[in-house]
Amino acid sequence: MASTKGTPRMSAEERLEQILDVAVRLIGEKGYNGFSLQDVASEIGVSQTAVIHRILNKQNLLMLVLERYYDNTGAANDYLKQFQPGGAREGDKPRIPEVMQVVVDQNSKQPELVRLFEMLNTEAMSPDHPAHNYFVQRTKKISGEYYDTDWLVPDGVDGHLVYMLAYAAMYGLEGRWLANPEIDYPAEWQRYADYLFPSPTWDGYR
Repeated sequence: MASTKGTPRMSAEERLEQILDVAVRLIGEKGYNGFSLQDVASEIGVSQTAVIHRILNKQNLLMLVLERYYDNTGAANDYLKQFQPGGAREGDKPRIPEVMQVVVDQNSKQPELVRLFEMLNTEAMSPDHPAHNYFVQRTKKISGEYYDTDWLVPDGVDGHLVYMLAYAAMYGLEGRWLANPEIDYPAEWQRYADYLFPSPTWDGYR
């Protein structure tokens, strides 16, 4: 489609961002297998050839979406950086309840990206799905991140187990929230957290 006279031409990066924004919404609505590059092109008002020129193919578009929109929205990483040398909380230890809370706070503000993740995570159970390996490795990465960090955990508590249970509970709650937006996600998470990190065991470790 020809551009409107007087409308500034988009840079390559701006066009790519536009394509990815539309793809996030379409994947969240239809799933990876339910949308096409022509759908993306039609939403933007350009030819399918123009979309392919930027992203090469549908599988590459999927990986660009995951890398740029999900992997780079790192509330947990930002939280952990505070405890590194030079960070605002250098010398202290990170707390599992705190990091889970910052992830919940972040995700509650970006339902479209959470919907994208939930849709792809479900579809990618099939080994034939292009994102299957991504999600397999993501679970391993989350598990490994626990051991890479010196957490503040109560004596006698299996911190790794609690960490993985908390992530599983959060993903489950996100599915409920997306299905029923009337759920107050942060408030409901607090109820979960009271069971995952009960008093008095976790007092002083939150």
